[in-house]
Amino acid sequence: MHDIRRPISRRSAALCMVGGLVGIVLSGPALAAAAKEAVHAAKPPLVAGWAAALEQRALEVQNAPKATATRIGYGAVVKKGDGGMVESVAPAMDVPPADVQQAQAPTLPGLEPVEPAPPVVISVRSPLADRVGKVSRRLIEMGFLSADKWTDSFNDDVETAVRAFQLAEGLQPDGKVGEVTRQAMDRTPAQTVALLRRAAAAMRAQQASIPDTTILVNLPGQSVTLIEHGRPAFTMRAVVGRPSRKTPLLQDKVTSVTINPTWTVPPTVLSEDKLPALRKKGTTGIKNAAVYLDGSEVANTQSVNWWSVDPGRVRIVQRPGDDNALGRFRFNLTNGDGIFLHGTNDPRLFSRDLRAASSGCVRLEDARMMAETLLGAAKVTPAGIGQQLDTGETKTIRLPNAIPVRFVYWNASVDTAGVVRVHPDIYEDPPTLATPSGQSGSAAPAMSGNPPSASPVTPVSTPRPLSKPAPLPVPTAHAPTPLSSASTPALTKPLPTSTGM
Repeated sequence: MHDIRRPISRRSAALCMVGGLVGIVLSGPALAAAAKEAVHAAKPPLVAGWAAALEQRALEVQNAPKATATRIGYGAVVKKGDGGMVESVAPAMDVPPADVQQAQAPTLPGLEPVEPAPPVVISVRSPLADRVGKVSRRLIEMGFLSADKWTDSFNDDVETAVRAFQLAEGLQPDGKVGEVTRQAMDRTPAQTVALLRRAAAAMRAQQASIPDTTILVNLPGQSVTLIEHGRPAFTMRAVVGRPSRKTPLLQDKVTSVTINPTWTVPPTVLSEDKLPALRKKGTTGIKNAAVYLDGSEVANTQSVNWWSVDPGRVRIVQRPGDDNALGRFRFNLTNGDGIFLHGTNDPRLFSRDLRAASSGCVRLEDARMMAETLLGAAKVTPAGIGQQLDTGETKTIRLPNAIPVRFVYWNASVDTAGVVRVHPDIYEDPPTLATPSGQSGSAAPAMSGNPPSASPVTPVSTPRPLSKPAPLPVPTAHAPTPLSSASTPALTKPLPTSTGM
């Protein structure tokens, strides 16, 4: 009888080994995904983590040793060259030669004529010297300037210290002490703690309503952050509504992106600004715009007696292009308040620290980055976007899945480097939670008519953090294809022209 135990044992061992290897190979991706999920699950939710960071910072500020705090106070902007001593010159009297001859005394032997007195230079203390002295004293108290460098003259040392302070506060490092920088320098520890805790409380109140993938608009931070899968992808500067036209706190969504949008002048701007311009000058003052009267385009605006025209009969539409007030991209929301996100034809505002200057809409510092990121889900490549821009034609691309947008009012945030930033109020009376119709109870409607007015927006309100723009990889599920009407079924005709700004 043959002994078959050893052959069977070897065969079984070989089969088990092969099967085990196959199992490991096949289960590798699943195990990796499970591990990744476990790592994510171990971390606190993003907004909760932000709130905890703000509370921690509030404790640090509250428990810091008490120190002398010089207050600069409201006043003029001070910059390099201001303060110190200034020279005042009293010029010599300039007497015409003819007058000198007429008044000349008889010449006496041995006497020489007296020469005119030279200009008198007087050094006087600059009216800004006291203010500059307070600035340098405050910089010393905060550790940005050494004590032996105190001066009432805004010199290179003071300018360098101001820039360092501005960088630490997340402000534009222009080296000037304007109102925003002055407020940051004058902020007391108690005020800082109050702002931090107010923001932390708002974050906790809203965290449940903020999805893992969201566009977050923080009004006091004047910033827009894209959060993807619970992590900040990038943050960019934004221009938000001015105090007279506050941006409301909405809970909305981006349903589509318009490339090369048109801009229809809002009713308020038309009646208060553009129609009066037509009446006085016969022109709107808007580049590349068409004027319609009773639905028909006016070829020669100076041929119409605009004084006899009611504003309701006039419509002004700015064509697509670099001069368009909305820039090259519009991100269409669903609210009925005319509030949406868009680019701009005037990027200069983004260099300012105070950017509450729009009519309620939100202008993005890098609208193209946002468009390339969102349209990746629609299989539209950056190259395809560029091709569409080059055509100059208006196209609207619907997103496969709408992206939630949350407008919040948070007085502090955490940037991408983990640094806590404090944002003072930009409105004396901050907007309140949105009503079920999607409009804030205390915010004035933007400027009417928004693109697609699909469904009413549900309310929301609460602030959340920001960060500085860091490039974001565009997620792609399949190989993206260039933008074209044939290859992109999501392409539709332009949405109704937008009026907000």
